[in-house]
Amino acid sequence: MEQIELKAEPREALGKHVKQIRARGYVPAILYGSQIEATPIQIENKALRKVLTQAGGNTLIALQIGDKKSVLTLAREIQRDTIRHNVLHVDFLQVVMTEKITAEIPVVLTGEAPAVKERGGILVHGLETVEVQCLPGDLPSSIEVDLASLTDFNDMLTVSDLRVPSSVTILSEPESVIARIEAPRKVEEEEVEAVVEELAAPAEPELVGKEGGPAAAKGTEEAE
Repeated sequence: MEQIELKAEPREALGKHVKQIRARGYVPAILYGSQIEATPIQIENKALRKVLTQAGGNTLIALQIGDKKSVLTLAREIQRDTIRHNVLHVDFLQVVMTEKITAEIPVVLTGEAPAVKERGGILVHGLETVEVQCLPGDLPSSIEVDLASLTDFNDMLTVSDLRVPSSVTILSEPESVIARIEAPRKVEEEEVEAVVEELAAPAEPELVGKEGGPAAAKGTEEAE
């Protein structure tokens, strides 16, 4: 079970006073869970950013507050500055090893699609993560899916094609697309051009003077 260590400090400043914390190079955060009271904390900015980059939302973080024993957590809601994307606040969920949790797990595409290699198709990516439920100890770091089955245009892989251990339940919609193959633009353009040429082709000219045609009808009128 992969986990990353992170040190934090108790936080007394609340509300508007958190600006002072950020000015000193710390990020306000909170630790919560089913077996713990919500605890305000603060974490050194650089250390926090490094850990969040490594852990994302699917790797356990051993959070140590002061001199207390570390608790296993997952980073949940991460608030960022919309302009500079600086971390403003983080919620840490305490993990209980006997209680199931939900997490977003990245999907990793492996291999090469024959439709791309042999036919020049375009690989279009769908979902990059899927939501799963399992015990913390069974939480996968990623889910791999092989592209070898994509042999023709319009072939696709969906969530239902993902394979995970029986201890892990995928909660994302089964029909959601993970990857699909589109025809190359050249083929699409040729098909469009063929349709345009067919529509622009001149109509079959009407034969004059044949039986039943305008000339024949005129001759009949004169004969009458």
